[in-house]
Amino acid sequence: MTDMDDGTAVVVLLVEDETLVRLLANDILSEAGYRVLEARDGQDALTILEVHDSIRAILTDVTMPNVDGLALAKIVHGRWPHIGIVITSAVALPTDLPKGARFVRKPYTAKAVLEELEAVLAETADVPTSSAPVALTNVANLRAGQIHGAGGLAQPLREPDE
Repeated sequence: MTDMDDGTAVVVLLVEDETLVRLLANDILSEAGYRVLEARDGQDALTILEVHDSIRAILTDVTMPNVDGLALAKIVHGRWPHIGIVITSAVALPTDLPKGARFVRKPYTAKAVLEELEAVLAETADVPTSSAPVALTNVANLRAGQIHGAGGLAQPLREPDE
């Protein structure tokens, strides 16, 4: 499913903090016909997700600075349920994947990534798009007072009890 119904390429957001791994994954996705947007971490990814409504899937690493891949996946699942989620990691399979998310262990093959990506795209094909706001105050690895850029708001985060 590398093309949408109108013939345009399916857009995948690639979220990876390791440059060489990001370049490899971009090559895999691009060669398969996907249009790829890149983010260096979950915080960058949230900003990109707010301004690009054409994204149909994310491929994200787990261990990243700022917002990690699992926190990102949970936010995406709640905020953008129509976006398929594929999570990658060199460590063990996370036990708390969002419903419908797929996992590919690193080092991965192009075949493994593309199979899981196709699966999540098929599973989310009929899910309507969402427009609920993103609430980052519950993201554990963002500290109080840290600025986030999701939605262009650039608001400092408060402690939950404030």
